[in-house]
Amino acid sequence: MPTERRFAAALMQGHKGITAVIVPFDPKDAWALEPLMLDDRRYGWLVRGTMNGAPFDGWIGHRWGRHFIMVDAELRRAASVSVGDVIDVVIKPTKSQKALAIAREQAKLTTAPGRKAKR
Repeated sequence: MPTERRFAAALMQGHKGITAVIVPFDPKDAWALEPLMLDDRRYGWLVRGTMNGAPFDGWIGHRWGRHFIMVDAELRRAASVSVGDVIDVVIKPTKSQKALAIAREQAKLTTAPGRKAKR
């Protein structure tokens, strides 16, 4: 199983009010894993980890040439962070159904309707 990765990243607010951290590596290269198709428009890598010690399940997405992890309101509260704060992130790949369900819901927020995913 691929090893966990640790990094620090600022919480940023992006398009449509979504908050996220930028992942400083390409999961495909770092973990030798292909992304999972979440729907016909979006793909990503399922992850489990912590942000400032707060546990979470989620995914790494790819858009505008960057990899990111969305940080929803519940996780922001649990990690005690606001936009602009630097977060300590620890993640590793997972096959968790919980992470998959979260990824599929969050993916709907990141793609314009009718657009197809580009890999």
